Amino acid sequence: MDAPSRGRVALALIVAALSVHRTASGADGPVDGAREYRTYCAVCHGVDGRGGGPMADRLTRPPTDLTLLARKNGGSFPETVVYQIVDGRRIVVFHGPREMPVWGDRFRAEGRGRDVDALVDALVGYIERIQLQ
Repeated sequence: MDAPSRGRVALALIVAALSVHRTASGADGPVDGAREYRTYCAVCHGVDGRGGGPMADRLTRPPTDLTLLARKNGGSFPETVVYQIVDGRRIVVFHGPREMPVWGDRFRAEGRGRDVDALVDALVGYIERIQLQ
């Protein structure tokens, strides 16, 4: 399968997962970052965050090992950068074309409105908690 086809397959599976998971977050109580991570991120980044999700081999470039972000940033978790990547404000230029969905836009399209910030905060918080020392 060529790279564009792999990307389309990955995106289709992600969209399918999103259509199943439509519970409101934020307004109905605290957002569970681990649950949201498993729903939106694990398909590519793996349940453990190390990049070995079931769709990883179908992407043009391997997913980032999310457990090493702090280590690669001098021991400090790059919270603002991660938030901006997740919500779509920051494009990761050196990765080439963006295969990762712009989750902020996707959550808004699902009608989550005000809850988008709470959801992205929960995801980023969870990613921070899985950092390896």
